[in-house]
Amino acid sequence: MPDNDKPAIAVIGNYAVGMTIECERFPRPGETVKGRNFNSFHGGKGSNQAIGAARLGGRVAYGAMLGMDKFGDEALAMLKGEGIDVSFVKRTDKTSTGVGLIYVDAGGDNEIVIGLGGSELISPADIREMRDAVAGSKILLLQLEANLDAVAEAIAMAHELGVPVILNPAPFSPFPDESVRKTTYITPNETEATAMLGLDDVPEGRELAHRLHGKFGVAAIVTLGDKGAYIKTADIDQAVPGIAVETVDSTGAGDTFSSALAVALAEGKGLVDAVRFANHAAGLSVTVKGVVESIPYRKQVDDLVAVGK
Repeated sequence: MPDNDKPAIAVIGNYAVGMTIECERFPRPGETVKGRNFNSFHGGKGSNQAIGAARLGGRVAYGAMLGMDKFGDEALAMLKGEGIDVSFVKRTDKTSTGVGLIYVDAGGDNEIVIGLGGSELISPADIREMRDAVAGSKILLLQLEANLDAVAEAIAMAHELGVPVILNPAPFSPFPDESVRKTTYITPNETEATAMLGLDDVPEGRELAHRLHGKFGVAAIVTLGDKGAYIKTADIDQAVPGIAVETVDSTGAGDTFSSALAVALAEGKGLVDAVRFANHAAGLSVTVKGVVESIPYRKQVDDLVAVGK
């Protein structure tokens, strides 16, 4: 598809170098366990989602802050290679490019520790420089893996411009309710949804979606891993099943879901069909090790949807 025919999508968020190691089980506090298959790769939720949106059919403008280091150089080269507009990717010599440390257990589950680096320094003023790009977009995709004042500014700007916002509230951090209410869609997993609601126990997906919609008044899409997702809006109250796959590595599945949802909505799909498309994309992603390596391309997802799996 020619670029001009692709829906414009703006993504703002973190880039980080991911460093992953496999282990039989996660260490307990103070414990050391043996690992294997160490690897490093491109990561960060904002970058992952920008790549996902580009591979799945979007024309992507990406805003981020990188350090003046080798990691930053490699990130820019990679993003350009994915066909992403990096006009709004800035550099700083005040800190490093972000880093993420990822542990993957024998079952494919993961635990992640991140150092945001330059993403902590992206400012509301930097966000305002993207006003025209956001205004020309069908949707704005955001996460909480960056300076939260900048995220709030991006939401407020898009709200003023009438541009729909998807907020993936991950990794969870306390964030103003009034900002969440200015979004259009939120895509937490069960743990993030529970934290947003200030609960101690994790209710089932339907209850989480209902409570989120009741609290914030926006479309709540709670992702449920291999079970799919649950949607609650003023008009929709529905579970959308996932697809049956063998999980190899779940790292990045949530980012793939959010980017696929953004593309589908930007193309004009209804919310249920958009979530179904996103479930298929996320399902494909967990069958491949790595993050960027696991993000599928549009034809792969379309082919899987077509066979009705």
